[in-house]
Amino acid sequence: MALREAWSGRRLDILALVVAGAVNTLLAPTVAGFSFGPGPLVTRSDFAARALWVAVHVRRWQLGWAFWCVVTASFAWSFYALSRHLGGPRQWRDLAVGVAVAAALVDLAGIAVNAAVVPRAVSLHRRIDDASRLAGDTALVDLIKLGHLLTDVAAYGLYSVAGLLLLPALFGKRAYPRTLAWLGAAEWSVSGIASVLLAVDPSHASVPLILSFALYAPWVWGSAVWLARTSSPIA
Repeated sequence: MALREAWSGRRLDILALVVAGAVNTLLAPTVAGFSFGPGPLVTRSDFAARALWVAVHVRRWQLGWAFWCVVTASFAWSFYALSRHLGGPRQWRDLAVGVAVAAALVDLAGIAVNAAVVPRAVSLHRRIDDASRLAGDTALVDLIKLGHLLTDVAAYGLYSVAGLLLLPALFGKRAYPRTLAWLGAAEWSVSGIASVLLAVDPSHASVPLILSFALYAPWVWGSAVWLARTSSPIA
């Protein structure tokens, strides 16, 4: 009975890893391109362009951010699912999961700002008279920048920290394939670099971001295959 329950939990963890890889690597970039308008936000004019996009595509914008709840939930879930089967000092695993949960909460706050507050502000902004438009522009652009900082900078940065904290557990599990451990190290190192660039110089963050997305799916799906092939009880 205990072994059956352990295997049932293992299958749920495998599902979490498969879903996280599909959602974050395949669906998230597609939805972002369709729903969020202009590309990376670097200058104040980029934020102004994003405000115009929201004004014209409110429903598409809100649907995209609603889907982003699935993105962040699956990402956080994958940390918990994999960490249950890894080795090394438990405090590293617990800390990694805790930071991932914190990242999800920050992401959800950014999602709320983007999905609910920004469209309302855009609607109000379009009704103000010309004499007040300059001040309105400044407030609206700053609001969009806040949403960007919460989701693209703070939450992504915390997820990168969680991934780096998970590395001792990856290498601490003897049965975990070394190839996957080093792939995870590469993924979270590149993600960490992207996080720093998003905070200090977003114009140079595109390449490490793309590389990070490219590395994530093979790593998380490889981990799912590893779990499926092993039948040992959860440690």
